[in-house]
Amino acid sequence: MNHSTGKDQEAGNSMSLKEKAARANTALWQQSLRNISRARTRLLVCFWTLPVYVVAVWMLLNNGRNVDAFMWIYIGVYALFAIDMVRRRCPRCKQQFFVKTILLNLVTHNCVHCQQALKPTDTSSDN
Repeated sequence: MNHSTGKDQEAGNSMSLKEKAARANTALWQQSLRNISRARTRLLVCFWTLPVYVVAVWMLLNNGRNVDAFMWIYIGVYALFAIDMVRRRCPRCKQQFFVKTILLNLVTHNCVHCQQALKPTDTSSDN
């Protein structure tokens, strides 16, 4: 016979709601960190392609071609990626993840304020 009261069932249901809320919060936290990491990767890729850009401009100039449009497109893409990276906020401290004062820290893997890592340290899975 099951002698559980309505309060016991409510406690069980509230625990499952709490667990669901915790899992949803963890998923949002991980998604936020993933978005921060992607913003950093996009800017790094743009930065790493700078030598390719310089060689392309040099070749176009040697051939007597106009490089204005090419230059503005590259600068625009770089600016968009930099703004995207700068506006990302840490899910823990809600400060800018890569900017402490005025300088953008491109090489860090941690929040410059609270040291939250981009990669979560908890590697447990919910299978």
